[in-house]
Amino acid sequence: MSVYFIFEMGNAHNRLKIGRARNIHTRLRNLQTGNPTELLLVGWIEAADDNELERSLHKHFATQRRMGEWFEIEPADVQSVILRAGQQGFVAKNADAFKIIGYDKDAVPEFAGVWEWGDLALEECCPFCGCCCGIHFQEASSLYHCLNCDVLTDFEDVRF
Repeated sequence: MSVYFIFEMGNAHNRLKIGRARNIHTRLRNLQTGNPTELLLVGWIEAADDNELERSLHKHFATQRRMGEWFEIEPADVQSVILRAGQQGFVAKNADAFKIIGYDKDAVPEFAGVWEWGDLALEECCPFCGCCCGIHFQEASSLYHCLNCDVLTDFEDVRF
């Protein structure tokens, strides 16, 4: 099972739920039912012992606990937790990680990135699957590779 992080958008307080589920998207839909505030999946960690991981995260954020499994923390506050999980950690990707959002002073395009709550480098997070194993350059093939989704790319065929 997985330990998930779901953020309550548009609330006066920043509430994030840390829970566990076999099917995260079904759990998100069930939580959203009857909740007037939009809920967004921030990320998740696949864990052999999801019960122990959830318990340790609840203990780690205990001072920010507000009600049950809801904590008054920002999505960025769990970024390091998800990144430490490596290949078992995933961030919920933006709709279009390759959308151009602006240009730097040298007219180089800046992209939306993988995660809307923080900047993650390619070495930290795969822009295709959201896995925190990253996507790494392979000298031999001159391509970038993700260990999780097994994508091989030179980014030339990605639509910008």
